[in-house]
Amino acid sequence: MFNLHQVNKVFAVASIRNIFPGLLDILYPRHCFACDKSLHEEKNTYICENCLEKTKESEARRCVKCGFELGPGIASSSKGCPECENTSLRFEKSFFVSDNKGPLKNLIHQFKYHKHVCLTKPLGDLLIGLLQQDIIPKIDVVVPVPLHWKKKQERGFNQSELMAKKLCWKLSLPISINNLRRVKNTLSQTQLSRLQRQKNVNNAFKVKNPDIFLEKNVLLVDDVLTTGITASECARNLKNAGAKEVYLLALARSRL
Repeated sequence: MFNLHQVNKVFAVASIRNIFPGLLDILYPRHCFACDKSLHEEKNTYICENCLEKTKESEARRCVKCGFELGPGIASSSKGCPECENTSLRFEKSFFVSDNKGPLKNLIHQFKYHKHVCLTKPLGDLLIGLLQQDIIPKIDVVVPVPLHWKKKQERGFNQSELMAKKLCWKLSLPISINNLRRVKNTLSQTQLSRLQRQKNVNNAFKVKNPDIFLEKNVLLVDDVLTTGITASECARNLKNAGAKEVYLLALARSRL
């Protein structure tokens, strides 16, 4: 189990590296978490410049609601695109760094499953760079997609929560943690069909104190969106608690 002591140790090494970069490069040689290239001659600490640029490459047009890549001649409105307009997604708009592929996919995997929480900063920075300036003033509160307490205990952290905290600290936005709660320890959505995913998250979330979200615009933060069902269920609970609008911010858009 990855405990708080281990998380603090990783952050401590990252902080010391900023002060004594030469010494720590000898003791802990830096390698890119996406491609394993040596970072000895690069200024970046966790991701090489090449992989960083690949995560920022502009892509094809996307649906403003679900983020699905739009082919030639396919349009998207506020109601969504042909991929999502009949799925009743409850969030208004979504923002993504890129599709879940290449260096970004590797970084997310290293972050979540190999417990490299030091990636909170570079991944959080990617999210911050993604937010449009006209959206930021509309946000009243930021909410990370919650993990069930058992899963959070097993992993040692909630990756969405870490990134949300980084974003809020940088942009001076309020954050609400543990008010939107996952009360059902759901199965991993990874291998489930769309219908199975919907059944899996039914009644999985609950708002503890609705007053916190009353008449508020909420920014929901997650790592990867595939069908949007989990994020939509979170948005449904937030709106039932009185939230006005819910925007979704995630690192990557995946496909089922």
